[in-house]
Amino acid sequence: MQPPFPSPFPLSRNNHRGRSKAIMNYDALPTPSSKPEATDFLQTLLNKNLRVGTTDGRMFWGSFKCTDSDCNLVLQHTYEYRPPSLAQLEAATTTQNPQKGKVVMDMTSRYLGLVVVPGQYVTKIQVEEFASQLKSSAQGQQQQQQQIAKKVEIS
Repeated sequence: MQPPFPSPFPLSRNNHRGRSKAIMNYDALPTPSSKPEATDFLQTLLNKNLRVGTTDGRMFWGSFKCTDSDCNLVLQHTYEYRPPSLAQLEAATTTQNPQKGKVVMDMTSRYLGLVVVPGQYVTKIQVEEFASQLKSSAQGQQQQQQQIAKKVEIS
């Protein structure tokens, strides 16, 4: 499901230090079949920057700290991004050139700090990682798959 507003972070870009970033979208991943697998997966996400979309169209961007059995997420150093209101959209369409068919607006943002996002309102979770982290995590996943294959061969 696409959010009703444009993302404030493109899928890949260069940050101020010149390191490229990528967004990993976990929408298509299979559900872990056991509690230890789920725990291991969540531990890999600790202290990584998450983009969390909610049912009301807002997006929270912050460092993942913990979750609970109700799927509530705790994010630290969090920014909230809100889509423009209908009144703002109408005002922008009258002031900008309507012949182009596009209206460009910035999202409203504010710093919140430590936030709990209730799990019942979460629609999408994305992980932001640097390209170097993606390479090391891919190598780690490959090693883990090899270990699982060895366990299957032994059995």
